[in-house]
Amino acid sequence: MASLLVIFYQDHKDRMVFWWLFVSVAIGLSILHIGRVGSLQYGIHIAFNTSIVLIMLLILKGYIKIRMQTARLQEVLGLGDIFFLFAIALGFSTVSFVTLLVFGLLFSLLTHFLLQGRYVSMLLQKHTQDSNNRSTKTVPLAGYLSIFFAGVLLVDWLGLYDNLYMI
Repeated sequence: MASLLVIFYQDHKDRMVFWWLFVSVAIGLSILHIGRVGSLQYGIHIAFNTSIVLIMLLILKGYIKIRMQTARLQEVLGLGDIFFLFAIALGFSTVSFVTLLVFGLLFSLLTHFLLQGRYVSMLLQKHTQDSNNRSTKTVPLAGYLSIFFAGVLLVDWLGLYDNLYMI
């Protein structure tokens, strides 16, 4: 949980995250997942989940190439965001992963729009001062998703929802 919070802080502040935090999240979520469902089910789940992430990235790359006339995935989605998607793919059953990913992306979109609206004058002021400032042009997706998944884990640990790994 602490790694998720640090990812949010670093991604929101600097738009860069230490790589080992993603490894820490992947290991922690894997331990929780294996402890709940066993190693055989874990292996099946991560095979499907990582396949889903790969297919999603390939579709995004194709969309970028066709729609935006560029073949560079990193111009649209940061490497840290990709690492984070693979890290959380190790942490949940397939149905839970897909459901949580969809709601996490919606949460990220809404959070970004709310924060952008709240700080719109400050962002516009920064943008006019420095048009190359990366923080005004990008969305800290891994950071927003890490807050969402920290909330999901908190709800699970408090016992408010006990079927997180059984769906």
